[in-house]
Amino acid sequence: MKYLSLLIRSVSAAFAAATLTFAAAPLASAHASLDVQSGTLYLKSSPDAEAVEALRVTTAMQAQVTGNVARVRVTQTFSNSGKDWVEGLYVFPLSADAAVDELVMTVGERTIRGEIQEKVQAQANYAQARSEGKRASIVDQERPNIFTTAVANIAPNSTVVVEIAYLETVPYRDSRYTLRLPLAITPRYTPGAALDPGASLAAANAALVNVANGTSATSERVTAPLQNVDITVELAAGFPVSSVVSLHHTVEVNDDALGKKIHLAGRGIPADRDFELVWTPAAGGEVAAAAFAERVGDDTFALLVLTPPNVADDTTQPREVTFIIDTSGSMQGPSIEQASAALQMGVDRLKPSDRFNIIRFASDYSSLFTVPQTVDASSRIRASQFIAALRADGGTEMRAPLEHAMSAPPSAGFLQQIVFMTDGSVGNEAELIALIHEKIARTRLFTVGIGAAPNAYFLEQAAAAGRGSYTFIADREQVRSRMQDLFRKLERPALVDLRLLWPGNLTPDLAASMPGDLYAGDPLVILARLPRAPTGDLTLSGRIRGEDWIHQVPITRVDEHSGLSKLWARERIADLSRQLQFGGDRAPLRASILDLALRHHLVSEFTSLIAIDDAVVRPPGSSGHVEQAPTSGPAGGYWAQTGFAKTATPADLLLLCGLLSITLGSFCYWVSFRRDLAP
Repeated sequence: MKYLSLLIRSVSAAFAAATLTFAAAPLASAHASLDVQSGTLYLKSSPDAEAVEALRVTTAMQAQVTGNVARVRVTQTFSNSGKDWVEGLYVFPLSADAAVDELVMTVGERTIRGEIQEKVQAQANYAQARSEGKRASIVDQERPNIFTTAVANIAPNSTVVVEIAYLETVPYRDSRYTLRLPLAITPRYTPGAALDPGASLAAANAALVNVANGTSATSERVTAPLQNVDITVELAAGFPVSSVVSLHHTVEVNDDALGKKIHLAGRGIPADRDFELVWTPAAGGEVAAAAFAERVGDDTFALLVLTPPNVADDTTQPREVTFIIDTSGSMQGPSIEQASAALQMGVDRLKPSDRFNIIRFASDYSSLFTVPQTVDASSRIRASQFIAALRADGGTEMRAPLEHAMSAPPSAGFLQQIVFMTDGSVGNEAELIALIHEKIARTRLFTVGIGAAPNAYFLEQAAAAGRGSYTFIADREQVRSRMQDLFRKLERPALVDLRLLWPGNLTPDLAASMPGDLYAGDPLVILARLPRAPTGDLTLSGRIRGEDWIHQVPITRVDEHSGLSKLWARERIADLSRQLQFGGDRAPLRASILDLALRHHLVSEFTSLIAIDDAVVRPPGSSGHVEQAPTSGPAGGYWAQTGFAKTATPADLLLLCGLLSITLGSFCYWVSFRRDLAP
């Protein structure tokens, strides 16, 4: 009995210890290098080594808005307070439409401007400069809306300043302009992505492996919101502005000679949510359309922005609406509350002539009805009960629910619409966008981004593939106004059969194909390359509720530094990249993207910006290592406390298993102890 007791105790203790270690491992890896109290990242080279403050990056953003084009400069200051030479890596978000075309590296009095190179060549040149002890910096596009900056050979107790600049158009939707500056990254969930078994410990830690189902988060390492940001916007709208509002940050707004100057109020503002600035034209001066032309070399580049008439109509077509709501773990907290409130509002606005269904998804999916049902008192009650029971947990498996929603047979007399509510925290964007493009048929897909920093690239591209639009909701207070805008749009007729006639019968080279129709309130943005400068007005025609509609737009000439050529090239690159996702011939598409990016000096999936200082600064034989500066996760998310996406690990379940095992082990130990005492 005594030996049996010892065996029970040994097995119980080992099992409890092993389970607790297994359960706590993800949490330990996420917190090991974080001093949560001070908000500073510390690193250790070994368990017994002294902790040193890690590489820090401070970020400042300055946006100059002229009309509807923004030039944004992002200044990143890399500070190395340690004793070793360091190579720094920083992952950061930008707008998916950003045309990144400038890189400047400053060290002390030395300033080095970057040049565009094919990515493979740029990375080889960077690696060589790093090994030779030269300072160098490289900017890569990891995803269309996620970039990395690497800086080689940062001296002990020194700083290196890297400035990146990009251009983008400012969208005009629902009677207002919106400038959005992404600041945080929501960790991505990649279905079926397995970790390389030969990867190093550091790579394993960065990948944050989900040992339960073989999936992993993407390589973006997102930590608690340690980074701060400073933002200034110089707004020259070109017309009287009735209001300028920052939706998620407190700002100071002052008048200046050109318009308005907006600055974040206070210091040490955490980069834990995206910055969104909106401005509205003064009453009576609503902008309906604008066209601009820029001459560069032998080509003329044109930009057309038009918002179709926002005409009310009480005789709307009956709709069949399928709501898809994300209930994965990354939606925990405010996100699921916002999504549920938006979903309930959508159901409440349905008319008796409509039909609807609701699909929820996480690791699996389920639907309220087998097929869409008529809107009546009974179906509304069942929908409200379904919504009230929604809880956020599990993975983010989007493919199956999207396929289910898009497989519904066409319903005669009904306008079929899908409203897809999610934070978009997935890594298989290309697969999903291609699926939507292939299966959408006559249905329209409208995406709603939920949370402080949703995956805007995926949500915008999914909506484009589904011939719909994208709505962003950052907090609960905005649910009603944003969803009212969306549902009013869905309930109103579209401007259909669009046609564009250029003056002088010019044949344009459009950056992307022109949409066949638009919903009221959605902007039309057309970028084109023309063989010569246009003279006269553009003519846009279509039909509204079966009646002919026509609108003429005068063309304004701008100087060659406006950046229209780069915006055209960036949009063309994005269109070619979509064709790659949809299964196009890779070799010619890649060659076209590379040629455009090199000619227009743009970062793309095949090109990088690189700056190299010819001076050798690192002494031979000096010690050095690589450090990745922490990237902020969005406020309110699980990752803001743990450093990784809830969708990527069953940490709560593992922790519970560990606690239960400890309890079981303790009980077995107590039983065996009592047996030992028994006579």
